[in-house]
Amino acid sequence: MIFPPTAHSPSSSLDGSELGLTPPLVKGGYFAFARINGVVCLVQVSLETPASALTTVDVKIFRHEFITIFRFSETRTFHPADITIIETIDDRLTRYEEENETVFLARDLMERMRKLTDQRLAPQARWYRSQIRRQRC
Repeated sequence: MIFPPTAHSPSSSLDGSELGLTPPLVKGGYFAFARINGVVCLVQVSLETPASALTTVDVKIFRHEFITIFRFSETRTFHPADITIIETIDDRLTRYEEENETVFLARDLMERMRKLTDQRLAPQARWYRSQIRRQRC
């Protein structure tokens, strides 16, 4: 699985880490699949983030480690144009161990995430292939 690059454009990360500032504190929140700069990730959205399309979003990003296991990667603040919450995740389908910052997802969630990240299933990929076929004919 591919995760957002560590080098950030000025608009993609507003956490201030490039300036030596501390990253945002995300204490509690809900888990979700999010598209960050075009990449699907597992995130924990801070409860402090207001439900508005005009405010920045504080999230913890988790990287896929093994089968259904995700480990904390980093905390960042995003401009609303750089993150899209695709699907919130029911708490009953996750187990979060805060002490070691590990998230376990139910297997059906992993299947949904696979479909979200599989480029062959993405709508834009299907559209692009159909355009190529038309050009060949």
